[in-house]
Amino acid sequence: MRLHRLTLRNFRGVQDRTVDLPAIGTTVIVGDNEVGKSSLVEAFALVFDFPDDSKSTRIRDVQPVGQDVAPEVTVELTLGGRELTYTKRWLKNRSTELSIVDADGRRQTWTGREAHNEAERLFAENVDPVLWQTLMVGQGQSLVLPTPADAEPLITAVTAESGTPVDGASMPLVIAVEHEYLRYWTRGGRPTGEFAKSAQYVAAAELAAEQALKAMDEVVADIRRAERLALDLADLSGRLEAHLESVEDLRERKKATDEILLRRDSIRSRAETARARLENHTRTRLERERLLAEVDQFTKADTELAERRKDAETVARKAAEIVHAAEAALAEVVELKDERRAEVQDVERLVTSLMDRAELDRLLGQQAELVDVRARIAAAGAVLDAISVDDAVVIALEDARAKLVEARAALAAGVPEVLVRRTGAEAVSLSGTGLDAGSGKKVPASLSEDGEVELLVSGELVIGVPGQVEVKVRAGGEAATLRAVVDEAVRREKDLLKKARVKDLPAARELLRKSDQASAELQEARRTERSLTAGGDPAERIAVLAARLGVVDGEEPAEEPSAKQAAVESVPGQMSLFEQFEPDENAFDFEDLEIPEPVEIGELPVAQRRLDSARAGLAEAERLLRDAEFAAAQARKAADEDRSEAQQARARSELAAERLAAAVEALEAARAVLDDEGVEAAEIEATTEVEAVLEELTAVQEQVDAAGADEVAGELADALAVATRLQGERDVLRDSLRTTEGRLEQSGRDGLATRRDTAELDLAAIRAEHEALKRRADAARRVHETLGRHRAEAQTKYSEPLQTRIESLGRSVYGPSFRVWLDDDLAVAERELDGARLRVEALSTGAQEQLAIITRLAISHLVSTGAGSVPVIFDDALGWSDKARLRDMGALLGRAGDHGQVIILTCMPDRYEYVPRATFIKLDS
Repeated sequence: MRLHRLTLRNFRGVQDRTVDLPAIGTTVIVGDNEVGKSSLVEAFALVFDFPDDSKSTRIRDVQPVGQDVAPEVTVELTLGGRELTYTKRWLKNRSTELSIVDADGRRQTWTGREAHNEAERLFAENVDPVLWQTLMVGQGQSLVLPTPADAEPLITAVTAESGTPVDGASMPLVIAVEHEYLRYWTRGGRPTGEFAKSAQYVAAAELAAEQALKAMDEVVADIRRAERLALDLADLSGRLEAHLESVEDLRERKKATDEILLRRDSIRSRAETARARLENHTRTRLERERLLAEVDQFTKADTELAERRKDAETVARKAAEIVHAAEAALAEVVELKDERRAEVQDVERLVTSLMDRAELDRLLGQQAELVDVRARIAAAGAVLDAISVDDAVVIALEDARAKLVEARAALAAGVPEVLVRRTGAEAVSLSGTGLDAGSGKKVPASLSEDGEVELLVSGELVIGVPGQVEVKVRAGGEAATLRAVVDEAVRREKDLLKKARVKDLPAARELLRKSDQASAELQEARRTERSLTAGGDPAERIAVLAARLGVVDGEEPAEEPSAKQAAVESVPGQMSLFEQFEPDENAFDFEDLEIPEPVEIGELPVAQRRLDSARAGLAEAERLLRDAEFAAAQARKAADEDRSEAQQARARSELAAERLAAAVEALEAARAVLDDEGVEAAEIEATTEVEAVLEELTAVQEQVDAAGADEVAGELADALAVATRLQGERDVLRDSLRTTEGRLEQSGRDGLATRRDTAELDLAAIRAEHEALKRRADAARRVHETLGRHRAEAQTKYSEPLQTRIESLGRSVYGPSFRVWLDDDLAVAERELDGARLRVEALSTGAQEQLAIITRLAISHLVSTGAGSVPVIFDDALGWSDKARLRDMGALLGRAGDHGQVIILTCMPDRYEYVPRATFIKLDS
């Protein structure tokens, strides 16, 4: 089969499109998503599968949504040596047209259902469905490996190529046996079709016979049940009649005892009324007794609280007198304390004046010492400011000196050392480059008589005797490098000395030592300064004390003396740092202060003793004041408590009087209703009435007990309940008997015996027919199994051509180590590459997809020359391959087109840019 042209109109999203396909070669149809690529394959399948009057949902699904149009497909193809033009329109204006041109040029035309049937017949005759489904790879199916064992064209091709007959098991025979086997069995080996229905008929007949026999058994059981029910009903009816007679006897007894029960109930009611009256009189008596007791209690409480109130008021008056006396004593102690405090204040002012004068003398000495310390700090700071050498600078200089020594040692070891000695009278001149006389000596331009010099030559040395000889000494190539290292070390040392402002390393070390001495002296002076100024600046305190003491100074103090900077080179030792700093002549002289002598008391100790005495007197006065305040507070507290107690006693006394008056009023009101003797008499009368009624009730209860009146009502209720239960059981038995008799009557009319005999005869006939079918089914299964076994053996013989073709195509992609193994269905089961053999399921997704494409191309190659060949169609394949594999697979797809028709649908044309001689068709949206 070869496809030549496909035309789609109103098909899904395609309005009108025609695609022409080359009969041989590889064709790549390119289009964006949803442009209608997959619709081409779907349309080809629908045109052969569904007539134009089909109402299938697959047909309705291809109609454009929201448009009342008719999907239409036209396909032009070569099929079985004939050229077909097949057109079909569905849903609206339905039509089918088929035009066939035979090999001799004769044309035939069909329309309608005849056209559909003829096209369906030709497709079934010339296209193997297994091969067609194998080589048409739909979207998302590129990973499925084909299993083409049932494809007749492929079997024919491999049989012809291998030269191995199939032992008479031709495909028509296989198909016939398969068809006969499937009449009786499913592919899984379960009964189906007529054979399965026969088994169902047997089961149904067995069920019917069993049901008929069961119905007869039920009739026998109903006869026995009816006899038993009749006996039970008669027995129960007799017992019910006897029980109803006992119920009537109980009813008569109950009527006889009802009068006694009514008289007992009446007496009980009178007894309850008498008891209630007695309880009422008893409560009245108890309430009268309570009122009498309450009046007596409140009278005693009123008398007692009146006495307490009188005593509390007396105590409160005495406490007020004590408070008055305590407050007078407190006022006297306060006056004494004020006198003692005034005395202490006078003496404190005197002592403060004497202490200020002593403090002023001490501060003047401290100020002089502070001036000296600050001068030392200024001098040390000046020295440190003048020195720019520190530990880092000295370390850097020492490191530069070490590297210079190392470089010169390397230079001395790596360059020629030349000794030039003048031995005659002729002058000897020296010149050149890269000369070093050692120890910083300068290289002489000539040698004096009997003179000599040793030189390190890192460049060129020229020794000349004018008019006689000239000698040149050149160092090797490494000498220049060594000289450069020495020059760099010298330059770095000079830069560091210049930055530190010293002439050499010893001078830097001496300056660092002097810096350390100045830092130590500065720290010591600052510690002294902090200790002298820990309590504040003495000058400020001196000024305050001078003003307080009235000391007069003729001049204002000058600023603190400034230090002169000493030259760094003239710092010989630690203490001599301050030799060049002299005190300022204009500085404030605290010795000029005139301190006046105390006017009244001469010395501080006498004033201090007087102050201690005054403070002791003040302390004693304060102690007396505290005692007086405590005594006054205690007196006030006691007076407040006594006053509060008196007020509470007054309130309790007044409350007791009110309660007494209320109790007396309540007692008088109760006596106005009934006096005390009347209350007792009423209670005695009620008690007598209750006793009389109880005696009468006891006599009536004896009559009730003798007659058993209380038990008669219960016995009657129980008897009625039993009668009701027996009547219900009788009704149930009667209904069951009627139902059973009805079933027996119906069974007689249904002819159950005849039904049972008929069911047994039907079962025997159906079983015989089923046994015949079973023998044919077993025979078909044995033939199918035998043919399948022989066919499997033959497949192992003729699978070699397909395996060889797959390996040949695969080696063009994977290399010479590529091998495959096929299973019984001619599907690839295992792959070997570079010595590694794996199951197909263990391969990567890309490798599985590539192997599936290679297998289909191999099948197409084998059947391409036969009458049953079909196109190879790939919809959206090679989505899992890298660029290298795309190149190899593209070349393979191009070669496959040389033997048949290969159609590729894709939205990614870059995947197929390596397909040689491919025809690209672009579908526009």
